[in-house]
Amino acid sequence: MRVNLEEVQKNLNQRSKWNSTPLEEIEFYERGVKIEIPKEIINQFERTGLNNIDFISSGYYKREIS
Repeated sequence: MRVNLEEVQKNLNQRSKWNSTPLEEIEFYERGVKIEIPKEIINQFERTGLNNIDFISSGYYKREIS
């Protein structure tokens, strides 16, 4: 596998930007359609100590309000 270090740095910079933006300020889209995520789901997630990328990669954003 060939790895372009400039591409890795570009991706790391983007990840940093995603994680440093307050979660409630991010507009999430899937297949071009904006996803409405209830504020309570965001509030619950913020208490986990995980980052914004984990919010998506774990599927947490799909949870029901508990």
